[in-house]
Amino acid sequence: MSRSRADAPAKNDADPLRKTRDLRTTYRFLRAHVLQRLIPRSRLAFNPRKPVEVVGYLSMAVGVGESARLCAGALFEAGRAISLSDVSTHPDQKSFAGSMPSRFSTEPAGSRIWHLNPPMLPRAILKKGVADFTRAFNIGYFAWELEVVPAEWRNAMHYMNAVFVPSEFTRRAIAPLTKAPVIVVPHPVTEALATEGMREKFGIEKDAFLVSFIFSAGSSINRKNPQAVIEAFRIFAAEAPSAFLLMKASGDVNKDEALRALVASVSGDARIRIVTDRLSNADINGLIRSSQAYLSLHRSEGFGLTVAEAIMQGTPVVSTAWSGTADFCDPENSWLVTSPLIPVVDTHPEFAGLDGAVWADPSPEIAAAHLSDIFRAPERAQEKAGRAREFLLHYLAENSYEKALQTLAAAQAS
Repeated sequence: MSRSRADAPAKNDADPLRKTRDLRTTYRFLRAHVLQRLIPRSRLAFNPRKPVEVVGYLSMAVGVGESARLCAGALFEAGRAISLSDVSTHPDQKSFAGSMPSRFSTEPAGSRIWHLNPPMLPRAILKKGVADFTRAFNIGYFAWELEVVPAEWRNAMHYMNAVFVPSEFTRRAIAPLTKAPVIVVPHPVTEALATEGMREKFGIEKDAFLVSFIFSAGSSINRKNPQAVIEAFRIFAAEAPSAFLLMKASGDVNKDEALRALVASVSGDARIRIVTDRLSNADINGLIRSSQAYLSLHRSEGFGLTVAEAIMQGTPVVSTAWSGTADFCDPENSWLVTSPLIPVVDTHPEFAGLDGAVWADPSPEIAAAHLSDIFRAPERAQEKAGRAREFLLHYLAENSYEKALQTLAAAQAS
């Protein structure tokens, strides 16, 4: 006797999701261990007289996209002939119209700077063509955030003729993995346009002591560590009733469970607001500039772009005393939060299963004490912030893209 439809076992709704996850896992494995090893290395030498092509997510609001845009602007300002290649997977040209150089070389590039981390490279290289890849001297701009480097990154080193990195921290991790030159080139941040009236836009009182933090949830919310920022702020706010914390998060609360939980954790606190709406770069700069303090308790950074941007806007910075930010944040110009190192525990694909990897565990109590120092002595805080800006300007000038290219040219000539 056959069973009725009502008696049949219910279809497992989780099966499609599990299959999708399995396919993604399989693709990541093949990309890391097969595709990366199949990409050929260019045999061309670096030619300083030919144009430089900047390749990246030039029309996307992501960190590597901003990295590419900053690179293009810096090379253009230095007088280099450049061309651009936008390999964005989700382009948004309207948001970045007018944000990049307007004059480009039509001559074939002699070298390329790939502002894409290794997991992004196979798709971009295939999009441009493998044969085209070998017709130029290829430079990878790699921003890695830990001392232990994943297998996929190690496998990608063989096809880059040189590697640029944003910090000494990243250089120490990458350099042992390749015989190619590895040169520190920090992101060339500038005092960019800042929108006025950002406090009014978000309903923040004029006399409020505003603390801000900008982060991307997609870059591992655990690494960015906004939970510690909230904890530090709440400790500080107990003695500063006028304090207000505004955090700008890039991410989709409907799809990101961790971000959704973070937003829910402050829903009843009138002194804290997490903004997930899209803001222009000028709006973000305006928010940072109108803040009395910028608080970043990251567990690790390859560079610390928003920290550098805050320094350029003249905002006092409280920062974790470890990883990429250590190149330009010191006790003389910033409020450093000393941190023990703990094992990395994270489900993000880039960080999961990295044996021996550690990152910082910054103290919210120390950070809160630094906020109190800034709150009690605002004039002294501004003087210290001025020293940070002066130091950063000098540091960026000494480690520019132009100087890195000159270093490659000198090595080629010797």
